[in-house]
Amino acid sequence: MSRRMAWVALLLLVVAASHARAATDTRHDDPKRGYWWYERPPQEEKKKDREKPAIPDYTVDEMMNMDPDRLREYAEQVLKEAVRVPTEKNVRRHYLVQDVIRRKALAFVNTSEMVWQKYPELTTAKDNPLTTPGRKALTRAQVEERRRKLMKAKDEFALLYFRSDSCPFCQAQDAIMPHFVSRVGWQVKPINIEDNPDLAARLGVETTPSLILIRRGSDDFFPVTTGVASVMEIEKHLFRAIRLMRGEVTPENFNLYDFQRGGGYDVQARR
Repeated sequence: MSRRMAWVALLLLVVAASHARAATDTRHDDPKRGYWWYERPPQEEKKKDREKPAIPDYTVDEMMNMDPDRLREYAEQVLKEAVRVPTEKNVRRHYLVQDVIRRKALAFVNTSEMVWQKYPELTTAKDNPLTTPGRKALTRAQVEERRRKLMKAKDEFALLYFRSDSCPFCQAQDAIMPHFVSRVGWQVKPINIEDNPDLAARLGVETTPSLILIRRGSDDFFPVTTGVASVMEIEKHLFRAIRLMRGEVTPENFNLYDFQRGGGYDVQARR
């Protein structure tokens, strides 16, 4: 056989092998795919739903000494598992964890009660009594301090009462103001907002009735009340505004009374 015939025979064998492979390859719908389009066989698909790791069963002592953040995470993990698979074991474990949390909280509350009793300066018990006689004494102390402050400040400050004849709420406030004047001895100047729009705008008054505190001989002013206010409300707000304008209190101690200084309601008190 000549060399030419040998090459032809070899080529025929290669073509025949290619056709045989294509005929037996069932991985492709296209019959034209053959040896030269060979693709690696698909690998086995990985499991989509892998089994979740088992939740550890901690002892009560381990949970009692567990970091609070870790205990919270563990409690959420246990709860989700109990909801997902509500078996007796899972649900019991959930309530066991909740019982540990309850007892840890109770231990904190009990210790807090002991600390408050041993270190009363850390509480507001003496400044905010719960008994009826104590509440009455507190109210009496607040009223007396407000009255003293207002009586001494009536010559230093003035109270402007912005009202309007067309305002129905002003009629209710008109009936209240004489009671306030008789209690604290202040003179109140009524101002019709419709006749004095420029003054109202300068003091930021946009609605009636409104009470504005001004310091005599200066441009200092501070809002007292807006809307219908009782005599007690006017006294309380006026008392706080005077102390703030005088610099006797800061915004952080806006509600503080003198008799409460150094106590639980004094944000500037040092322990």
